[in-house]
Amino acid sequence: MSQPSSTANLLLNGEFTQEGQHWTANPSEKVRYEDGCCVLQAPGLITQDVTIASEGEFRFSVKMKSERGSACTAQVLLYPSWEVRRLDISGGTPWSAHFVDFTAPAGTHKVSIKLEANDGPFDTFGSYFDDVRLEQR
Repeated sequence: MSQPSSTANLLLNGEFTQEGQHWTANPSEKVRYEDGCCVLQAPGLITQDVTIASEGEFRFSVKMKSERGSACTAQVLLYPSWEVRRLDISGGTPWSAHFVDFTAPAGTHKVSIKLEANDGPFDTFGSYFDDVRLEQR
C-alpha cells in the first residue's frame, strides 16, 4: 500500500514493515500486525512520539479501514500547547487515505501520534491502519 513521497517521514516504521517496532501498544493484546498493517481491537491503541525542533507547517496522513461495527481514529497531539487534530472513520469504511495539514505553534517540541480503535466489539479486530506519515512542509 505504500506510495513514495518526496518529503521525509518523521515517524519511524509508519508502514508497519517491522510490525510494532517504534510504536507503544496499549494494551498489547488488543494490537496485531498483519500484511504490513496494524490492526486494533477496541479499546486498543498505539502511540509514537516525535521530537521536533520548533513550530512549522506539517501534514499528518494515514490510510484507515474499519470493519462493520467498528470505528477508528488517528490523532495528532502537540506539546506543550495540547492542540489536537483528529481523523475519524465509522464502521464499514474500506481502505481510504486521510490527511490533515496543521501549523505547530511556537514552542512546540513534541508531537504524539495516536492510532485507536475507539468503537466496536471487544473481541474483534476491526480497525486497520497503514502508511502513517508525519511530514514537515
